[in-house]
Amino acid sequence: MILKKKKLLYFYTAESPFVEKDIQIFSRQFDVIPFHFNLYRKKQLVFILLRQFFFLARHILFSKVIVCQFAGLHAFLPILFAKVFSKKSIVVAGGTDCVSFPSIAYGNFSNPRNAGITRFCFKTCSLILPVHDSLVYYDYTYQDRDYPKQGIRFFIPELKTPIRVVHNGYDKNYWSRAGQRKQKNSFFTVLGHVNSRFTLQLKGIDLFIEAAHKFPEATFTILGGNGLNINNKPSNLHLLSNVWGKELVNVFAQQQFYLQLSLSEGFPNALSEAMLCECVPIVSNVGGMPDIVGDCGYILMKKDKDLLFKLIMEAMSNQQLREKERCSRDKIAHCFTLEKRQEGIERAVKEELKLGY
Repeated sequence: MILKKKKLLYFYTAESPFVEKDIQIFSRQFDVIPFHFNLYRKKQLVFILLRQFFFLARHILFSKVIVCQFAGLHAFLPILFAKVFSKKSIVVAGGTDCVSFPSIAYGNFSNPRNAGITRFCFKTCSLILPVHDSLVYYDYTYQDRDYPKQGIRFFIPELKTPIRVVHNGYDKNYWSRAGQRKQKNSFFTVLGHVNSRFTLQLKGIDLFIEAAHKFPEATFTILGGNGLNINNKPSNLHLLSNVWGKELVNVFAQQQFYLQLSLSEGFPNALSEAMLCECVPIVSNVGGMPDIVGDCGYILMKKDKDLLFKLIMEAMSNQQLREKERCSRDKIAHCFTLEKRQEGIERAVKEELKLGY
């Protein structure tokens, strides 16, 4: 007799490979029913909330567990329903839901309404699965305009919900240089939602542009930056549209250095994917990035353009750069695999939620 899988309701805010991978992991043991809550459609928010309410009303009684990618408005009703109907609920904490940067109005805890909803989600759910320890609690020293500490436990010191850190995982066979030749002194970064009010400051694009001005002999590329309007744009700065799939792998494989100069990050996927493609990373000293990079790249300890220029000069003059390229790939390929993430999630669900597999 074939046993029917228990149902799992999965709530997320944006389509991404990260979401797809986690759905695949949960689908090994559960019948996953996804719900896309599009936070970017502000004018349709009331309609989306109503649709989510009726979705929950339809499925909650026959479901075993609820999973929400990040805490926030989209997770409020699912976690409330789980509490009322005595169901287990999980929040996969990823970054913006764990921090506050009032200087750029970024992070759930920088807004009183979002902070209240986020606290409810974390305090009411059954289990929190952050993708890195820095999302739980860490000292923030990169710049001094915001809180000197960040993380869930800093903003919710009374929190009692169990926390199990499970790192992101990646497919080393998919993300690969595949013998492609690197363009000498090529630097690139990946930009997300250009229209967001805080994206450019959050992702350190100001420093990236400064570096392009400083090093005319190098090339600098912003993937996803084709919509930017930059005054006095240097000729060596290239703004490309977003690409996906193998086309994205090809872009990564041809670039020599990956710059991630963000004010805040959790466990950035683009950084890890670039490292698997043997890009040498240069990253800001925030979130999980120093841990991910280790000795394989360069860490910008403070937000300072002169310090960044020194790192770039050191990187371009490094005679053992090939070793750092190999180190970058090996670090991700061995430490942050899909198999480890799968095992971590399954172990946490079994041990913390007492749900048998």
